[in-house]
Amino acid sequence: MKQDRIKLLSEESVPKAILVMSLPVVTGMMVQVLYNLADTFFIGKLNDANQLAAANIALPVFILSMALAGVIGTGAASYISRALGEKKAVEADKTLTIGMVYLLIIGFIVTVFTLIFLKNLVAVLGASAETFPYTFSYVSVLVWGMIPVMCNFALGQLLRAEGDAMGSMFGMLIGTVTNIILDPLLIFTFSLGVSGAAIATVVANSISLLFYLVRYKKGKTLIHFRLSLFSFDKKISKEIFTIGLPSSISQGLMSVALIIMNNIAASYGDTVIAGLGVASRIVTIGTFIFMGIAAGCQPLVGYSYGARNIKRVDSIILHGISITSIIGLLLGIVMWVFARSFIGAFTNVVEVIDAGTIVLRALVFSLPIVGGQMLCTTSVQAMGKALPSLILSISRQGLLFIPLLLGLNRLFGFNGFIYAQPLTDAIMLIIAFAILKGILKKDTNRL
Repeated sequence: MKQDRIKLLSEESVPKAILVMSLPVVTGMMVQVLYNLADTFFIGKLNDANQLAAANIALPVFILSMALAGVIGTGAASYISRALGEKKAVEADKTLTIGMVYLLIIGFIVTVFTLIFLKNLVAVLGASAETFPYTFSYVSVLVWGMIPVMCNFALGQLLRAEGDAMGSMFGMLIGTVTNIILDPLLIFTFSLGVSGAAIATVVANSISLLFYLVRYKKGKTLIHFRLSLFSFDKKISKEIFTIGLPSSISQGLMSVALIIMNNIAASYGDTVIAGLGVASRIVTIGTFIFMGIAAGCQPLVGYSYGARNIKRVDSIILHGISITSIIGLLLGIVMWVFARSFIGAFTNVVEVIDAGTIVLRALVFSLPIVGGQMLCTTSVQAMGKALPSLILSISRQGLLFIPLLLGLNRLFGFNGFIYAQPLTDAIMLIIAFAILKGILKKDTNRL
């Protein structure tokens, strides 16, 4: 089985390799979408716009925990793939071990720090007087469960780095099924409302994490956690953080952007925040498919780049961009046509449906282009290019989206606010593709 994984990474035809690597991840991502939509669906059935808005207001905290986990998940995964491509199995084992220890340290520090400033954090998130108590209860649970949430996210990435896409998918599936079972039980049966959804999220992530740990413990992986290998290795630490930090900055800026979006949306009313939350989660059907394809391509790119097979790297990227663009176009058309029905499936509040429909029809313009952008960015990360990765990471949310969001909202009001994201993604696709092609051309000339 282990030799089959190596053959898949190095020799299999590119379309088949992308399919085999991406399909389990996409399936897992769809499970993750179901996970997110389940929360929104059950909270929506409370027919309380304030609790539905609170779940969206709290989302930046969840994304921030993913950003911090991504420092280790993305950075270590990139180096593990390249180490395997260079036949350095012990180096890969050591990277896994060091990454897991760093993850626990980061998780503990952030949890303590966040708990100290919890009330101030909720106020900054954009909660109004009506949504504050619901947002506070939701965020409190997420913060207490931040360590298992972070570890679960990172270990899923590390399994994919060695080609174990199926293991990663099953872990996500187990967590999602757990969440779907617990959501109605905690929200309605135990009358916990929105905080019940947060508890379900933390418990589900903990169970997924347990599955991953058992998988490593039973030796069903190419690489292994061995505490005896842990040290503050300068080379490995540099590899992890030079690639992981740019990815984390990107996710962190996404969290900041969401906070700004929620504060702007609050000026239009809590029903707009609620509608924005529902629409954003529906669009994740597309973005998570693209994330899955990009994640499936990442170890293929990393392995081939480590083996100096630039021609194969080129082929993987071009096939991946073509696939995501076609899927995005089809999904965008469907979501635009049936926007009101999609929003109405999650809430009966007419004002929320009206706002959500308008927002969804704006956001779907990102779908045909955002997949290619994601694939270019993850390819740069997989190749271990720290500076270009940093440029791409800060550009989308920091240099482009946040200024466009503020500027377009000021100039064009609500329409400027909702179309800032599609415009950002169109510009970013051009930038990301140009940077990636420049890297590949330079490396080709060296060989």
